[in-house]
Amino acid sequence: MSEVIECMTKNEEIPDELSSLFINELSVSTLLVPGIIEDDSLTFDAMTTEDEDVEILPLFTDIDEFEEFFGKDFESQPIPNDFEFYIELLRENDFEGIIINPGSDEFMMDRELLLELPIVRADDDDDGEYEIYDKEMLLKAAKDAKNESLVEFIRSDNDEFESLMMNINDSTLLGLVVSPQDLSEHAENGIISHADAGEFILSSIGDDETNFMPLFSDVDKIRNFIEDDEYNYYYQIVLMDDMIEFILKADMDGIVINPNVDDYLISRQYLLEAYGGLTYNDPHYEKASEYVFLL
Repeated sequence: MSEVIECMTKNEEIPDELSSLFINELSVSTLLVPGIIEDDSLTFDAMTTEDEDVEILPLFTDIDEFEEFFGKDFESQPIPNDFEFYIELLRENDFEGIIINPGSDEFMMDRELLLELPIVRADDDDDGEYEIYDKEMLLKAAKDAKNESLVEFIRSDNDEFESLMMNINDSTLLGLVVSPQDLSEHAENGIISHADAGEFILSSIGDDETNFMPLFSDVDKIRNFIEDDEYNYYYQIVLMDDMIEFILKADMDGIVINPNVDDYLISRQYLLEAYGGLTYNDPHYEKASEYVFLL
């Protein structure tokens, strides 16, 4: 966002690549708006500009920015919403735009520009009918996953991002699920349903400053990665569209494919470029997030 602000401050044209990244960043951002909840109603506090006497909506990137501007005893509450919500709010009200972090960045966007932003992601245009795999078919697909073409690519000298994402689009990647409880009592033929075991938590890797999502090309890579028996581990097929969106919204640093073997890193910035482009979810795997499998 700082680079966009710098361009606008200098009245420079924003480069297309930077503009695209900025829009994708907005698409996955959660911003705070000052609001008052009374009974079952919710009202938002708008700001009035001094020069044009129009109402704009103040938004904040975090609670520190909110409290720095309003103070801690302000009547309104900081209410988090995704950016799509604010676009709809503009459609339904007379706000003339937004200002992000008033008092610091003071980044303003007017109504006309905001309503033209391609924030809502387009649905897949393919109207073809697909067989949705049941749990047994999902288990077989997970066990059979090798992703040899992707592995060959990440071990090559090819650093072309478009080719990488095309390979990922054709792959069946696996995620590592971790649990402090032993979920095997819920297993039936090696399959555990979240309807029986509760919510599944994907493992992450990193240190005090970084947080990455590990993904694996095959089950053996997962088994080789696990080094302790403190927790219980399971695996599942990853829905890449959902995974990319989760990583961006959770402000993670990216993906590592086959950690401790290939250690192939895809940074958050590259994922922002991919977001909203190709549709990476295989329609056969629509129910993949509902099941994990015993290792």
